[in-house]
Amino acid sequence: MSAKIPSKTERFGLLYQANWATPAAANATYKLCQWINAGTPNPNPDVQVDQFNVTSQNGIHYETERFFVDATSGLPTIPFSGTCEKATMAPFLVGALQAVAEASGSPFEKTITCGGLTGPIDFATVGKYLFTIAVDQGGSDDDGIVLENAIIQNLNIVWDLNARGVARLVNMSGAWVGNEMNYEQTLEGTWTNATIVQTGFFNNTDLWGVTLTSALLSIGGVDYSAQCIRRVEVQINNNVTSNCKTTGGKANQYDIAPEYKVIVSLDYNATTEKLLKDFQEGVMASMYWSNDSTDAGTDGKWTYVFGLLRLVSPPKVYNGDFLGVNLEFRAYSATAATPMTVYYTDTVDWTF
Repeated sequence: MSAKIPSKTERFGLLYQANWATPAAANATYKLCQWINAGTPNPNPDVQVDQFNVTSQNGIHYETERFFVDATSGLPTIPFSGTCEKATMAPFLVGALQAVAEASGSPFEKTITCGGLTGPIDFATVGKYLFTIAVDQGGSDDDGIVLENAIIQNLNIVWDLNARGVARLVNMSGAWVGNEMNYEQTLEGTWTNATIVQTGFFNNTDLWGVTLTSALLSIGGVDYSAQCIRRVEVQINNNVTSNCKTTGGKANQYDIAPEYKVIVSLDYNATTEKLLKDFQEGVMASMYWSNDSTDAGTDGKWTYVFGLLRLVSPPKVYNGDFLGVNLEFRAYSATAATPMTVYYTDTVDWTF
C-alpha cells in the first residue's frame, strides 16, 4: 500500500502568459502562491458525461456502447481560497479586471481598471491578461495539473474588521477558468516565491478605512466616512462563457459579462437610518477603500476607488441583538468610464 498524500503538500503556482497561443510549459518557473488554503485548488475539468438516447436500444437501461464523454467543450476551472499576500496578489486582480498600467520602475505601482469599456475583449488576439495555472499535487513526477489561457471567473475579497486570528487578515476566494486542462504533467521547473513576512499580509499592521486625503464614503451627497465600518467585501464576477470553438470543441475565445459589487456593513444609528430611504430613491454613491492614508502609492499600499455606486438591495439587517446596515452596491460605468479602479503597489515587476 502506498503512502497517503497530504493536501498541504500541494503547490499552487501561476505565470503571466505572453499571448493566447503560448501558455506556459509544464517545466516553467511558476510563481508560487503559498497562502492558498490547503484542499481548495481542486481542479474541475468540466467534462460532460452524456448518453445517446436513440432507437434500436434494448430495454430501459443505459447501454455502454451509447456512452459519450465530452472532455473538450467545457470551460475547466480551478477554485481557490486563501489569505491575500502582497507579493502574489496582483495577478488575481489583473486576471479579474483585465486592464492594467504598471509603472516601469520600483515599487512598480499598478493602476488596474476594468477592460471592455468600449466593446468586448478579444482574448485570442489582443487580450493579453491571461495566465497559466499549475497545481503540483506532490505525489509523483507526473501528477501535475496545468490550466491554460486562464482568467478569473469570480473573485471575492473580504475585510472582516471584527474577526480574530487569520480571519482578521484580508482573505479571498474564487476560481480561475481556462480553455484546456492537462493532467499528468511533470512540473519540474524551479518555482519561485518571495520572502514572506507578517507585514506582507493585509489588515495586519496596516490600517484600512475611507479616510484618504481625497477619499470618502458618500451616499446621496452625505459623507458617512466617520461611521464605524464593520466589514467590507468586494465581489467580481466575470460570468465567463465560450464565444467561439474549434472544430474539436475547444474554446478559442471568451465572452465575459462583468459585474462588480462592494458590500459595506455599518451599525444602525440615527445617521445611517437615512440609508433605508436612499435605497428606495436610487441615490448615487461613491467610495474609496484603502490602507494608504497619504495616497502616496508606496510599497504594500492598496486602494479601491468606486466612482458610481447604486444600492441594489434593502440595507436593513440584524447583527445579533442589534440592528445593522448592510450596503450592497453595484459599481457602474458612465460614458466608458471604468466602474472601479485598483491602485496596487508590491515592488514586483510582473511585466504587465
